[in-house]
Amino acid sequence: MSETLQYWASVFNSLSVICNWQTPNHRDHLLIPECFDILTTVGNYSNARVSMPSLRLEFRYDLGCMIAFSRRLVRHGVHAVEGD
Repeated sequence: MSETLQYWASVFNSLSVICNWQTPNHRDHLLIPECFDILTTVGNYSNARVSMPSLRLEFRYDLGCMIAFSRRLVRHGVHAVEGD
């Protein structure tokens, strides 16, 4: 495996860039349920929150925050933010 990793720039097998001000609570049904997704935040904004209503959780979604979970299995959404 170490031989392969020297040619692969990332331990992840895919990368998506998603730009949304807000998203309603949803699941991403096309994703693989056995995998975790890592969401991170960039930009100039304030008061962002990500919710996971099926788990009864809500988190501050500040700049640089990283959250790992299965987007296929867990309903999630991002509330409206102030900024860009």
